[in-house]
Amino acid sequence: YNQYITEEVVPFMRAKTSLETPIITTGASLGALHCANTFFRRPDLFDGTIAMSGSYDIKSYSGGYYDDNCYFNSPVDYLPNLYDEHLLGLLRAKQHIYILSGQGNYEAPERSLQLGHILEAKGIPHVVDLWGHDVSHDWPTWRKMLPHVLGTRF
Repeated sequence: YNQYITEEVVPFMRAKTSLETPIITTGASLGALHCANTFFRRPDLFDGTIAMSGSYDIKSYSGGYYDDNCYFNSPVDYLPNLYDEHLLGLLRAKQHIYILSGQGNYEAPERSLQLGHILEAKGIPHVVDLWGHDVSHDWPTWRKMLPHVLGTRF
C-alpha cells in the first residue's frame, strides 16, 4: 500500500498538477490510520494530514499479530522512537496536521489524544479537534469534519 501511494499515486498527482501543489492525506476510521501513517512516514512527499476518527495503533486492527512491519505502520509505536533529526525537522515544519474525533457512539477520542501527546512530545505542531458527545463514528460526521478543516484552516 505505502509503495503504491508513494510510487504510483504521488507521481500521477504531480504529473497532473505541479511540483508545488501541496498534497495532504486524509481519511476516516481505518483510513485515518492509513493517511496519518502515510504522512508521518513520508513528510518529504506530503504537506499534512487530516485524520478523522482513527486509531493510530495498528494493534487495534491486527488481532494480536505483531511484527516489524506492524511496528513501522503504527504511528503510536514508531513516532515516540523517532530520533532522526532530518525527519523530525520535516515534520516540525508542517502546518497542516489535524487529528479529529467525535466523542459519541463508537468514537474513541482517547486515540486522537494519544497521538496528539506523542506529537507534542516531539515538538511537531498539530491540532487535535474533539467534537461533541453527540458526534458519532459515521459518515455524516466526516462529511462535516473535512469541510470544517478545509474551510477554516486553508
